[in-house]
Amino acid sequence: MPEDCDVLIVGGGPAGLVAGEAAAKQGVRTLILERQHEIGYPIHTSGGTWVSDMQALNIPRALYHPINKVVFVSPQREVPLSYFPAVACVVDVRSLYQHLAARAIAAGASLRVRHTVEQTLLEDGRVCGVTAKNHAGERISQRSAVTVDASGFSRHVGVRTGMGKAFHRYGFGAEYDMYAPYYPQDELYLIMGSRFAPRGYAWAFPHGDGRVRLGVGVIHPDCDDDARIYLDSIIRDVPQLTEKFKDASPIEFHTGLFPSEGPFERFSRDGLLLAGDAGGHGSTLVGEGIRFAIYSGQMAGSVAAEAVKAGNTSAAFLGRFDKQWRARFGRDMDISYMINKRIANYSDEKWDDALDLMKRLTPSQMAQALRGDFSTGLVMGVLARNPGLIASSGKKFLDMMLERINTPAVQMVER
Repeated sequence: MPEDCDVLIVGGGPAGLVAGEAAAKQGVRTLILERQHEIGYPIHTSGGTWVSDMQALNIPRALYHPINKVVFVSPQREVPLSYFPAVACVVDVRSLYQHLAARAIAAGASLRVRHTVEQTLLEDGRVCGVTAKNHAGERISQRSAVTVDASGFSRHVGVRTGMGKAFHRYGFGAEYDMYAPYYPQDELYLIMGSRFAPRGYAWAFPHGDGRVRLGVGVIHPDCDDDARIYLDSIIRDVPQLTEKFKDASPIEFHTGLFPSEGPFERFSRDGLLLAGDAGGHGSTLVGEGIRFAIYSGQMAGSVAAEAVKAGNTSAAFLGRFDKQWRARFGRDMDISYMINKRIANYSDEKWDDALDLMKRLTPSQMAQALRGDFSTGLVMGVLARNPGLIASSGKKFLDMMLERINTPAVQMVER
């Protein structure tokens, strides 16, 4: 029988691995269970993120590829933006996850691959561990003082313990990871419009050595289309990309699901925390999850360890995680979700109008908006450069953004 642990983490993605590192650093017995055969496989994300966050999170420079040019494309418009130095980047997903695994192990956490969680252990309403099938097909019971559900979209523990239902609205993405000898490795493309990405967007993300991730994401149930059917037509029919993908061919094929409902109302209960996608902690603005999963994992692992050391694993104590996360990310995530719901219904003409607006913004304003760093200054800057919004429905939406920006996080939790 396995020994009990203090902190049990379900899921070996970025949130779970970093939660394991954070908990183990505080000296508590920490175990991470991952259902796949290896960390970082299969790949479910395109890996787009931001240089400043990778630096803040101490990610080695070799694990991310900087981007100097970002190009937005709609049916009748194109907006190129240049950044020197680079602000955006594309990570080596598999290597990044394995790096995070090594950090967790070095901190003292134990990691077990090919361990599939089956049931949740409950005692008097408190989560006290899980049952799982191990790599040898044996069923085991693993008890813990605190369990962290970092199982991503599937939410293995959260769904079974009344911490929110399975996701109903989500992004479905499909991508080729290609060798493309003529693709410029410092240019990233984001493509909108009904022909190539209805209710979503398409992307071309270079990540070094002639490799490019070409993908499409669509939001279900807003749209019933299968993202996979658009990949080949993007290579063939998007004029900005045709020559760049000359003699290119896929080396890998990835699919993934991303929650598009915003964060859950609660991330904690007696003995349990939800971290990363399991708590809805990714940005719905562009379907970005990696950096937010890492930050969420850091907070969850630290609070879990503090609870163990205090001998108090109640919902009241673990609720510190909810407060910390909402104080740092709640406002921007709420606004990202507001924008996501608005632009998911854009027609081709609306996307052309949106790119006309983008043309009048500075590259730094666009980067701030894409990062989801919303502020009064950003909203007023958008209005100053697009005075026509004042007499349109866009002004009403910006007023809603300003109201949310100026509402304290604590007040939003109490509503």
